[in-house]
Amino acid sequence: MNLATAILLVILTGPSCSEYLQSLVCPYESRNVSMRSPRVWCKRDSQDENCCTGVVIQPGLSELEQSRIHVEDDGLSFTISVRELTQGDGVYWCGIMTEKGVILKLAEDYFTNCKIFLLSLSDVPSI
Repeated sequence: MNLATAILLVILTGPSCSEYLQSLVCPYESRNVSMRSPRVWCKRDSQDENCCTGVVIQPGLSELEQSRIHVEDDGLSFTISVRELTQGDGVYWCGIMTEKGVILKLAEDYFTNCKIFLLSLSDVPSI
């Protein structure tokens, strides 16, 4: 395959997209948080950085949204692992819901639905 053919293939097919597992570790101080406190997973609002939309995870629950979201809690932190983002790409938070209904944000990170794979020309065998 020559260089022009390889470039044409990349242009015609575009980047590949793959669903993949992403995780966010949410550390907390156990003396300040009850194991009965609901955990929160939400997407930050693009208009108001202090707001988010998501789900409240009751203690003891380990899977949500048909197993797309998995939660593990070891008493010092909980980890949210997500296979597919139903709300799309963006900044996601994890936190604890206080007794007054306020979300105590523990961590945030940018998540994307699509992991991009680009074909490198060095990966193309010459014929």
